[in-house]
Amino acid sequence: MRRIGMAALAALVIGWSAGERAAAELVKYQIPGTSSVVVLRGRYTVLPGGNASYTHPKLGQLKMDSRDVVDHKRLDEPDELFERYERGIKTAEDAMAAADFALRNGLVTKVYECATRAIELDPNNAHAASILDLKQKIDAVDFGDSKQEEEDLRKSVKIGRMRVSLSKHFILLHDTPETFDREKGRRKPRAEERLELLELVYESFLLKFYSRGIELEIPNERLKVVLFNEEADYDRFKLSISPDLASAIGFYDPKTNISYFYDHGSSGGFREIRDLVNDIQQAGADAGRVRDPRAKDLIRLGATLNLLIEIDRENSDIEVVSHECTHQMAGNTGLFPRHIMTPSWVHEGLATYFESPSEAAWSGIGAVNAERLPFYRALAENDPEHSHVDFIVSDEIFDLAGSHSSVLHGYSQAWGLTHFLVEKHFDELMAFYRKLGEMPPDVSLSADLLKELFDEVFESDRETLNIEYHSYMRQLKTEEEVVFGD
Repeated sequence: MRRIGMAALAALVIGWSAGERAAAELVKYQIPGTSSVVVLRGRYTVLPGGNASYTHPKLGQLKMDSRDVVDHKRLDEPDELFERYERGIKTAEDAMAAADFALRNGLVTKVYECATRAIELDPNNAHAASILDLKQKIDAVDFGDSKQEEEDLRKSVKIGRMRVSLSKHFILLHDTPETFDREKGRRKPRAEERLELLELVYESFLLKFYSRGIELEIPNERLKVVLFNEEADYDRFKLSISPDLASAIGFYDPKTNISYFYDHGSSGGFREIRDLVNDIQQAGADAGRVRDPRAKDLIRLGATLNLLIEIDRENSDIEVVSHECTHQMAGNTGLFPRHIMTPSWVHEGLATYFESPSEAAWSGIGAVNAERLPFYRALAENDPEHSHVDFIVSDEIFDLAGSHSSVLHGYSQAWGLTHFLVEKHFDELMAFYRKLGEMPPDVSLSADLLKELFDEVFESDRETLNIEYHSYMRQLKTEEEVVFGD
């Protein structure tokens, strides 16, 4: 997870990839007055007089000089691609393939429609029946007012000004504003946006497993979440729990069964960059008053950076919320029992599998993570020993990490291996998860024991699996690589 500061302004303007589900094109745009090129995902329109406009579906519009657009490519939207799947449904297997595509892209209602269609075509389709059974269970849930959960939250965070907001499956304690900025594309207060994201991850998480015949437990109460409006309040709170959380930008506490987040727009890094952008915008306004030819570029640069800041803010929030929600779901559905010390590569691998932002939107399940993939490649291409399945499965990739960079490589290898195993060895991975869940709480999961448990369920030896793993990962590409080439 990246943090932004003054020194990280370059990260906003070099190699950026921005996007949103309803977008229609990828646009390579050279930022006015710089040599930096960003990639924006949204609506692109060429206007008369050499001008153009880019519209981000959520966060606003940029006016461009079309000469600054290096390239642009139209994209097939998920809804359009789903319609092609839907038109091709002739068998129950076709319907389930369409359901899988819908699930990967967060089209949850379409998943149920496809499962219904599959049952019509084949009443004995077990996976479709499992999906519809899940829907009945979710629809039947009614947790009432969750007074006990509210009491637990207020005991955990003793800040009187915090308010409670409820959704079907979550209770959120927060002090974020009830207003929202329409000029920046906000349609709802931040607390409501976060609850909607949590609900989407909740249902998608359960669907991922039910669609493969793994019937997890349905949580028996609303899941508890805290959202701080200010990073400073969050920092004070996390350090009061444990100094080990000093670098955590969001966390799930299995002891209290509560997840904690903050609005990343309140961080010092974001505020420093906003101050810099404000200076740029003021310089543009001053230059305009004296007819300085640089005014146009300064004004456009300020507008571009403002948009990129908002996208990065959303990405940061979405990535952390979806990541920690996955930890919380795994602990409340019996997948990773909370009394077991689950290996880091296992629980972080699954959380990163679910976390990917699609630049101001959640990208769905199992997306190619543009943050993790470069770290995976760097280690895999230069250090075969520490990117080997053997080293990851033993959890030494986390246990022996001696620096922040090493930890980032650990997360990326855990993401890569989990992505590979979910897609290619799902049943064996679930058997491995079950073995971990059956271990007595007082048993230390040593490197040797983890490798032994892994070998008990995977038919391939680790060397063969390692070759298969890295071969699979070499085929993964980001959306930008697919559209524009490597």
